[in-house]
Amino acid sequence: MEHAKPSPSVTLDIKGMRCAGCVGSVEKALRGVDGVGDVAVNFATETARVTSENTADDALTAKLVDAVEKAGYHAAARRSNDHQSSDHHDHDHQPSGGVTRLVIAAAIGAPVIAAHWLSLASSFHWLHTSLAAQVTQLALTLAALAVGAGPMFVGALKALARFRADMDLLVTLGVTSAVISGVVGILTREPGLILFDAAVMIMLFVGLGRLLESRARRQATDALKSLYRRVPREATVIDESGDTHATPIDAVRAGHRLRLVAHQPVPVDAEIVSGRVSVDESMLTGESMPVEHGVGDHVMGGTRVVDGLADATVIHAAAESAVARLAKLVEDAQASKPAAQRLADRVASVFVPIVIAIAVFTFAGWRLVADDALTPTLRALAVLVVACPCALGLAIPTAVMVGTTLAGERGILVRDANALEAAASVETIFFDKTGTLTRGEPSVTRMRPLNGVSESDAWALAIALAKNSEHPLSRAIVAAANGAPSLDVSEFTAAPGAGLSGAVTDSKGRHNVLLGSRKWLTQNGLDIAAFDGTRPKSAADGEPFEPMADRGGSRVWLAVDQRPAALFEIGDPLRDDASDAIRALHEMGVASEIISGDREPAVRAVADALEMNNYNAELTPDDKLERVRARTTNQKTAMVGDGVNDAPALAAATVGIAIGTGADVAREAADISLVGASPGRVADVIAISRASARVMWQNLAWALGYNVIMLPVAAFTPIPPAAATAAMMFSSISVVLNSLRLRRVVRKQIGDAPASTSASATDSSSE
Repeated sequence: MEHAKPSPSVTLDIKGMRCAGCVGSVEKALRGVDGVGDVAVNFATETARVTSENTADDALTAKLVDAVEKAGYHAAARRSNDHQSSDHHDHDHQPSGGVTRLVIAAAIGAPVIAAHWLSLASSFHWLHTSLAAQVTQLALTLAALAVGAGPMFVGALKALARFRADMDLLVTLGVTSAVISGVVGILTREPGLILFDAAVMIMLFVGLGRLLESRARRQATDALKSLYRRVPREATVIDESGDTHATPIDAVRAGHRLRLVAHQPVPVDAEIVSGRVSVDESMLTGESMPVEHGVGDHVMGGTRVVDGLADATVIHAAAESAVARLAKLVEDAQASKPAAQRLADRVASVFVPIVIAIAVFTFAGWRLVADDALTPTLRALAVLVVACPCALGLAIPTAVMVGTTLAGERGILVRDANALEAAASVETIFFDKTGTLTRGEPSVTRMRPLNGVSESDAWALAIALAKNSEHPLSRAIVAAANGAPSLDVSEFTAAPGAGLSGAVTDSKGRHNVLLGSRKWLTQNGLDIAAFDGTRPKSAADGEPFEPMADRGGSRVWLAVDQRPAALFEIGDPLRDDASDAIRALHEMGVASEIISGDREPAVRAVADALEMNNYNAELTPDDKLERVRARTTNQKTAMVGDGVNDAPALAAATVGIAIGTGADVAREAADISLVGASPGRVADVIAISRASARVMWQNLAWALGYNVIMLPVAAFTPIPPAAATAAMMFSSISVVLNSLRLRRVVRKQIGDAPASTSASATDSSSE
């Protein structure tokens, strides 16, 4: 998908939203502020993300907060370190107070409920008919409601004052109607109208439901908070005198020097200036083994030092570290809305008024046909309390929240929820070759000594020349040397694009050594035809190599004193999990195709190794773009790439996926970015997206289906109001629990996230 340049944005924490209908009210208030572009309010995370048409400055933030406050809600601007603060999100501390309030209300209201059930027995029927008992029950009911439903009544009054209908108003109407019915029953001496027990049970069920819902929602956000908690509260900073000091992480700035020690997290992104460390990067890159880092290497904030000691210079402050950017991307994705959420929002915006209208018509209809006043009252009450707009509001955001966080834990950064939804229906994935399916770095794949030269001597002589060159093929030979001895070289010369020459001295004397292409060695008078298979070999020639050109790599020849001494085959090896990735996608029914600018033999060799039938070589960026566009006209596609030349195709595909080691322009054009360079995560993207999309639509179908079925049931059958309230509570909780089920589904399909994620989060939170 093509993206416009990101607009400045503000994130607000919103308090006081009681149901999905509140989302529309907050969005309307925010859109009324001058200079506001897009607005996305998330009921599940209690946040609002507002993009600005100009700049997102403090003045705009103040206007946004004021607009939300005037709409009857509380708002506060999100600070960069809010998630690291122990008091972030007020609702983290609400449950204990909510539980206390609910327990007290239940204790006060319990006699009312007991009186109702006891009165069914003839010996206790007086509890239902005695004026004293009725008045006592009224007093207890009012006291219980004052304690347990106070916030709900306040919310309903605010909604009425602003001519807004929400869940608080819906439940308050039900509770108030039950109380009024009871008062009328006392005054008219009609015990059948006394429904105090229903009022208390509605209040208790709604309160219990909201507590359970809040707990489930906090559980859904715990993984995201663990990402923020990976950044420690302090860093060990080295001052100008060389002394170390524990410094609050917010005070660490670019240019500061840090001390990195074993068993401690890396606080911020930094460049090592002295020492060496082994770093566990599994959470960010998926690399299972610790990675060695020395002088000049970059280490990422949020990773963990396993062993060693090093000093490093800060590159980015904590708010801009790798793990903070990862968490921010996850949070931004959670704030966005897929198509399913927009449908749910449209339904929720008119839901409460429709339910109130149905309740009024239900009461009027039953009043015409019923012989008593109790039946229409009970039916109308049941309609009011059985409706569940909260399920609509939670159906999609909770699934998106869990899905994007699961992806983030595995180093998969989803730009927005639409990408998560779109990836679920991808039918064909296009892969760039170099740097995506392959490592993108030349390496020695085979080495063969010739003419009786020992392998160790061949390596030593080759390294003597190669270490003086920056050519990629020379660097590949040096990297593969495995501790070969260093020999002195003189008279070194380099022929650009051809080879190297020099005089090398070893224990056997001084040698004239050449290292380069077949053509160059031939130009220097060597006959190597017998060794590359272009001339029939003699018995003395030895076994020639299979022609390397068929595998698309390069051959580098070593000659010593005008005799061929060794042959190095250098290629671009596949990434470790490339084969597993293609196989997993095939098992999912997703087709794979390579589109590359590389030569046909090299592309064919990779396709053969991965058992891919479809590949196209020697393509320009425009060729890639047109191929992706042509396929995208009739099916959902994804493009996976890492280079500047992949950016147009990444933007044109239904879903663009950038390998994390790639160019910035590739990541900007992509909908999803992979931290690290593991093509195996492409299959994880599809698995998580499919599971998330499935849960999204399951939740939405349940939320809509529940209301479509239960509203007529409440209107036309004798369902007690308390039972209707219980059904409403379980409807809301069920969509959250179904979203949490995503963790088990994903774990079963693709395994756990890197173990260090949870471990490190626990460690850092306790420091």
